[in-house]
Amino acid sequence: MPIQKLAWKFLVIGSKGSGKSSFISYIVYGEMTPGLQRSLIKKTVTREINGNRYSVDILFQEADDDAERTMGTATGMIVIIDLTDSGSLQFAERVITRAHGMNKSNVYIIGNKTDLKYEAQIWKEDLEELSRKFGSDYYMVSCKDGTGFDGILDDIVDRIISRNVLRR
Repeated sequence: MPIQKLAWKFLVIGSKGSGKSSFISYIVYGEMTPGLQRSLIKKTVTREINGNRYSVDILFQEADDDAERTMGTATGMIVIIDLTDSGSLQFAERVITRAHGMNKSNVYIIGNKTDLKYEAQIWKEDLEELSRKFGSDYYMVSCKDGTGFDGILDDIVDRIISRNVLRR
């Protein structure tokens, strides 16, 4: 059976210090890579869904305040929220509101820094509320110790294929 090739660009958006580079490092390399360059980072994922095989090249691009400039070219967005910074939640809500205004539906919310639970200012319930408000999935991770990363990328890829490719 032939493999259908797809290429997607994901913006990884978050306030300064939220863990965008660390998140990309864990998703792409499976570990934290110090000094990750702020450029497009590629990961290839293969999936089989409903008997069809897909090879998906995913380009991850980090963005913060310049996100609106690059949103239009993105297949999806991963919004990183620093659980230890209450301002990070408001930043994320503004970004997701803009994304929905541009008809972007592939938006995923990541609560980062679960390892710092005693410093948390944002809780799981806050992410659940944001998730319900915008119809986005959310995940809780620690980019420091790798907790919570199992299956995130597979889940996101499967959802986008189901939502955008199989509907055609």
